[in-house]
Amino acid sequence: MRIFYLLRSAVLITGLLFHNSCNNKSKTEKKEDDPKPVSLQSTNYDLLHPVKQWSLPDSLAEISGIVFQKNEQLLAIEDMRPILYQIKLGDSAAIIENKIQFRETDKEKFDFEDLAVARDTVYALWSHGAIFKIIQQKKGVTSERTKTWLKKDNNTEGLAYDPVSGNLLVACKDDAGLEDVKKSTRAIFEFDTKADSIKPDPFMLIHKSDFENVAGEKIDFYPSAIAVHPVSHDIFIISTKDTKCLAQFTHDGKLKAFDYLEKEMLPQPEGICFDAKGNLYISTEARHGKPASIYEFAVKK
Repeated sequence: MRIFYLLRSAVLITGLLFHNSCNNKSKTEKKEDDPKPVSLQSTNYDLLHPVKQWSLPDSLAEISGIVFQKNEQLLAIEDMRPILYQIKLGDSAAIIENKIQFRETDKEKFDFEDLAVARDTVYALWSHGAIFKIIQQKKGVTSERTKTWLKKDNNTEGLAYDPVSGNLLVACKDDAGLEDVKKSTRAIFEFDTKADSIKPDPFMLIHKSDFENVAGEKIDFYPSAIAVHPVSHDIFIISTKDTKCLAQFTHDGKLKAFDYLEKEMLPQPEGICFDAKGNLYISTEARHGKPASIYEFAVKK
């Protein structure tokens, strides 16, 4: 009888263990089948297949900002020289048609990061927060340097004209210049073109956590270029340090879409702009033996 009870107990224990094992497996399988959090959509541009590509001459190896103009022309600037380059985008080559020097090169040191055109005035952004106002007159080109409260620590790298307000948007790559925000937070400020000053409150803030649902992780975002879409007025911002990516925000600052950039094609993207139809242009500095280039991207079909 004792053997019978022992065998009976063993069968019950085995059955219980098997039942628990099946339940655990069922729970595990259910967890694996749970839907993933819905992520934000990618931008509506095919960033892997550019429509066109133009290589640039050595003088623009450090190209840092671009603005689209009429007649297939781009206005560009590079880091170290106070020169505007008017570039004609041909079928197979980009040709520098004109150079406009707006400061004396032997009196100041420069680090230009971007440029924008508001009506008939060109603005160039220095990395330490100063903005140069460049005006073409009959007697020649004049320029005025406007100091702002943004400094070297803010590392101002992006400048764009906002057709909604008629002002300029200034993107800080590093310190947001604000109290009570995380070090990873990035700020976009608004430069009032009538008052020639930057407004004290940020136009929008970019938080590291904003990207968690998009990329599955928090992204270290460092704005290097900014542009406003001519039709939707969405704001497109490139990050080139660490994670190379393009983020699309609504005009009121909400993250809308996100794409990683192809590192081999765009090793150092520093410039972004749109033409009137909404085609996207991104410039990259020369890197790894490859010349600086400009790429055109069309809307996905």
